[in-house]
Amino acid sequence: MSTRNETSTRSELLKLFTDKPGEYISGQSIAEKLGVSRNSVWKAVSALKKEGYIIDAKRNRGYRLVKDENLLTRDGILPYVSVPCDIEVFDCVTSTNSLAKDRELNRRAKIIIANRQSKGRGRLGRSFESPGGTGIYLTIALKPSFTLEKSLYVTMAVAVAVSRAIERVCNTRVQIKWVNDLFKGTKKICGILTEAQTNFETGKIDSLIIGIGVNCFPGEFSADTDSIAGSISETEGSFSRNMLAAAIIDESIQSLNNVEDKNFFDDYRQRCMILGKKVTVNPNYDTRGFCAEAIDISDDGGLIVRFLEGPNKDMTRTLHTGEVSVRFNGKR
Repeated sequence: MSTRNETSTRSELLKLFTDKPGEYISGQSIAEKLGVSRNSVWKAVSALKKEGYIIDAKRNRGYRLVKDENLLTRDGILPYVSVPCDIEVFDCVTSTNSLAKDRELNRRAKIIIANRQSKGRGRLGRSFESPGGTGIYLTIALKPSFTLEKSLYVTMAVAVAVSRAIERVCNTRVQIKWVNDLFKGTKKICGILTEAQTNFETGKIDSLIIGIGVNCFPGEFSADTDSIAGSISETEGSFSRNMLAAAIIDESIQSLNNVEDKNFFDDYRQRCMILGKKVTVNPNYDTRGFCAEAIDISDDGGLIVRFLEGPNKDMTRTLHTGEVSVRFNGKR
């Protein structure tokens, strides 16, 4: 395992390269800027090459990053993260949420990131297709201080946080489909799965596991998924997945640290793409849906709807996650 100094040197070196794309930087200049020896620079370059980065070295000119293939790596993410957390990055896992549940939690959030998932999970036991090289599959695990009834706020706060991160890094407007899906236009670009382990004696949450799956660039999906899935950008490599992952971590943890203040509510309402529109709601999942109008988001995070048909026609009801499925024109 690398020492903290070696890891820091690799991350800082990678940031130097990305700040000066295509430019050669002398080994001596790197050593002086990072406060390390020339030998440490050589070791860091060698380690980055093993991770898949293509680095050119020329006598009397130094090193330059030739191509990084938009790799998703810990060294590429760390320089852009400002909040305290522990980050692990993998090429492929079954599920980042499943892996996060095995981690021992302390005061620092644990972040599990994967380039792809073989058994990604969505809400209600659905699968979440996670092709490699085109997305970010990220789980935040932490020990919260709030009680179980605030759990709906978590998904809402993270939805706003991820939206802000995407807009900041990718300059792309994002909307939210209640309660946990992010859309660009009519296509879904992100899903959020929140899971919790609770202590019934204290009424508090022992661990909170928040899975975030983002489609950055066009990927290979099944026919069913391809009809509803979109991506932030149609041009692969148009932004850095590492920088977006870091922004998602920063925005999400900052929001979660202040989730009880509900400062995200106004932003959530403004982004909620279904308000004022007709939707199909299915309160029991296993019954046919009914047409309703989405009116507002309640102060406790529920969706206020007015039924337009069925036994509850013209009645207003507040729906909460776990008892409703919302669809647009028959499509998720």
